[in-house]
Amino acid sequence: MHLEFITQKERWQQIFTQLPEFSGKIYYSHACHAATAANGDDQPAALFFSAGSNGRAFYPFLMKRVPEAVGGNGEVDLETAYGYGGPVFFDLNTEQIDEFYRQMRSWATANHVVAEFIRFNPLTPFQTCVDPACQVSHNRITVSIDLTNGPEAVLNSCSAARQRNWKKGTRLGLSVRRLADPAEFAPLYDQTMQRLEARAYYHFSRQYFAALAALPEESCFYAGAFTDDGRLAAAAIYLLDPISAHYHLGASDPQLLHTQANSFLMLEFARRLCGSGRQLLHLGGGLSLADDDSLFRFKSGFSARRHDFFIGRRIFNQQKYALFSGHWQKLTGLTPQILLHYHYGANDENL
Repeated sequence: MHLEFITQKERWQQIFTQLPEFSGKIYYSHACHAATAANGDDQPAALFFSAGSNGRAFYPFLMKRVPEAVGGNGEVDLETAYGYGGPVFFDLNTEQIDEFYRQMRSWATANHVVAEFIRFNPLTPFQTCVDPACQVSHNRITVSIDLTNGPEAVLNSCSAARQRNWKKGTRLGLSVRRLADPAEFAPLYDQTMQRLEARAYYHFSRQYFAALAALPEESCFYAGAFTDDGRLAAAAIYLLDPISAHYHLGASDPQLLHTQANSFLMLEFARRLCGSGRQLLHLGGGLSLADDDSLFRFKSGFSARRHDFFIGRRIFNQQKYALFSGHWQKLTGLTPQILLHYHYGANDENL
């Protein structure tokens, strides 16, 4: 049984291609990690564990250098990329999974890893296969649309309000098509985040959007809902893998909110996915942990299907972690609310 540390894009892609298909696989690609890394100076990396003829585990993440300002001297933290992730296991028994984690702990010690934060993939059972040293907690609920029963079932399974939204968009002559220029999305997204007063975490750099736009067309779709006179009323980025699709980011023109273009775009894109071989369109959850989160209410209207989203926290080096946290608290005067606070600040919803 062997654990391999991977940073080279070509080797990563070779392993990724050979993995069985599963919902959310696109989030494990090098391209998605490189896009998130474009927001800062994080390094995409992965661990690949092999055991026997078919047994394997794959765990990609971003390596985040601990800031020198809090005492960092070459130490790193691990964090899964924006979206969903965590280790995935194929044809491994309990003893082999335990061995993966044993070797990972040894690797973490040798490579000066201090702490780890995981956003588990809610569409797989792998989030239950965790190291006992990792603290796992339920974070929020996500929503998905079933694509297996055809386009009419997509409409029939959403709320009456969403059906009215779709009918209004149809009546107003809205149409959905791929954005001719992905660069159209970023300004509209920035405008939307400002209007919603979204936290800084949800504001992405132009480098991030450029990296997403460089994904192959079969993996990323920039969709737009256009008025009958050609104005872009709403837009969304969807990530695609062979058996599922994933709503990633969305935006809308505030002057055209009355057209219900957001709802029309989501439903029309889901309807077009039917028959593609994909089983579901995952919409994700809300922008916050609040029970009345407006984005979660919006997504809930499209389907009654729900998924549990878990997060994981682990500290490999308690002494170093306490040192960095203490420096950070002295510098900021703030009380830590998240695991990797010395990277992100004190916002407990910055996940």
